[in-house]
Amino acid sequence: MKTVTHSSLSLSLLKRKANIGKRIYLSGSDLSIADVLAVSEDPTINVTIQESAWNDMDENAAYVRHKIISEGLIVYGINTGFGGSADTRSSKLEEMQISLLRHTCAGMGRSHSVQSVRAAMLVRANCLCRGYSGIRPEVVNTLLQLLNNDITPVVPLRGTVSASGDLMPLAYIAAVLIGREESRVVYRGVEMPCRKALEDALIEPVILGPKEGLALINASTMAAGVASRLLYDANIAVLLTQVCNALSIEALQGTTESFHPLLHNIGMPHIGQCEVAENMLNLLKDSRLATTTIAMHLSDTGSLKQDRYSLRGTPQFIGPAVETLKEACRRVTIDINSVADNPIFDHRTNHIIQGANFLSETLSVSMDQTRQALQLCGKLLFATFTEVINHRLNNGLPPNLSASNFNLDFGFKGADIAMASYMSELDHLTNPISNHILSAELHNQSINSMALVSARLTREALEILQMMIANLLCLSAQAVDLRHLANRANSRLLELTERYPEARRELRIITWYQLAFQAEAVAKLSERVPENHRKMFSIEMTSAMETLVIELKEGRADTKDNLSDGTRKMYEFIREDLEIPFYWGQSYIDTWLQKILTAIQGRQVEGIMENIFQSQKSSIDLEEPDH
Repeated sequence: MKTVTHSSLSLSLLKRKANIGKRIYLSGSDLSIADVLAVSEDPTINVTIQESAWNDMDENAAYVRHKIISEGLIVYGINTGFGGSADTRSSKLEEMQISLLRHTCAGMGRSHSVQSVRAAMLVRANCLCRGYSGIRPEVVNTLLQLLNNDITPVVPLRGTVSASGDLMPLAYIAAVLIGREESRVVYRGVEMPCRKALEDALIEPVILGPKEGLALINASTMAAGVASRLLYDANIAVLLTQVCNALSIEALQGTTESFHPLLHNIGMPHIGQCEVAENMLNLLKDSRLATTTIAMHLSDTGSLKQDRYSLRGTPQFIGPAVETLKEACRRVTIDINSVADNPIFDHRTNHIIQGANFLSETLSVSMDQTRQALQLCGKLLFATFTEVINHRLNNGLPPNLSASNFNLDFGFKGADIAMASYMSELDHLTNPISNHILSAELHNQSINSMALVSARLTREALEILQMMIANLLCLSAQAVDLRHLANRANSRLLELTERYPEARRELRIITWYQLAFQAEAVAKLSERVPENHRKMFSIEMTSAMETLVIELKEGRADTKDNLSDGTRKMYEFIREDLEIPFYWGQSYIDTWLQKILTAIQGRQVEGIMENIFQSQKSSIDLEEPDH
């Protein structure tokens, strides 16, 4: 059985975004998560309705007008009231659509970002292009004119239950289309009244026909747009989590045995678990710091026999997160290419069907589950961070990864405290929202999804996870440098104690990093050497340690030559591209952390992730279990 891997899915989205160009054609059937992200952030991309979709919408709208005006059919939302008021009737078709917008524009408070609103506008236009919503193509084209002219409605952040769709947010978009006097927009970065922006851009406000107001707002499109944007970045975050742990394994001189195919592909062949295990093996291939030999072939040293869970259990712990993200992408891709409003009209088969596609429980659950997946990644990063920074657990690295006198410098202790804060908040955000629903609107919306709220919470969770990733990337780069320093320092110590064996016993209580960063430790060790050799020993020891430390301080150490191919690329990105130096007490680290976080959130890491994961398999072969 073959299954597409999460890493190949993620890379395909990166490549699609990179190759979009400056024009997108909407058909209603092939919009991708990457398309939504690209258009939401780049107003220079022109969005156009495909000719076949234009024709479908034109025929569909004519069918609706014929049924209502010529045949006098009573159809929900056209000549009836809305929701729990659907027992009312009116022949004033245009006024009915205006009334819909008037009662759903009831928001206040903070607003959605321009990017989130643009995402919703694109998704709504694409879904309407399916030609089942009774809306004229000219109306959809006006919506796209807003996008193409960089006119973005100001949309309240809160106020939707995502039941009859995201009525309130989308009503604020529709209100701009009709030129509502009080509506405001952001036009090329400047907030202003919508009518001024429409006039400046030479866009005529639309006059809504039968069903068209309902077609514009009766869908959970705002949730789908926000979900699309965050899923793109969530995929990158899950890949980065694996790179973080690979670097940490090297820093701690952990083993690759935990990722052996026997454990996963045969022993417990969960799809995500198998993929993460294979990723970790590839990420650590040819590493000189990680232990790549199976323990049964090594002599017992009396030390910890196997890695702690944060390293050893990586595939089992975040394997489910990998599967969750893949499934969320599949579901959201369906949503952004679907007919979500009610009722739907099929002029091809002469059907008018009432239903509840706008009730986006699938989106809500997907976002809840994505948030849980991000929390799993965060929990793994937190556990790994606390092991790497703790000198009682990190296999001989200095306290707080300080590379100076640790009696005066406390290294990454502040980042350690912050990590606990991030984790606590992420844990809180993981609580699901899809089961916290209340009956709304005359008990008509007696069940709802809260999909947009779930997406918003997931976006917050993603931001926190990105901060945790930045924290561990900075720490693990420091840790592998210190590990390289430790190996070289211990090697020099071995050489010196061969010539000065009297000092060997003292090394049981004096660590390499005390000798490297504390002059008094060298003096104490020198006391064990016969007096006639003491001065020379002290000079040699001090010179050896200082030389190694200065190489790191000046960026001349060859740490990267000891890393695997995959982790070396990330290390070089941090040290060379971002110019984050080795820490030895010379500066505050917050500016470095912010630089890494900006690179993650600004997607500067995309190229690095492609380079690291491009050699990974696009699918995994799993053995079918015998029954």
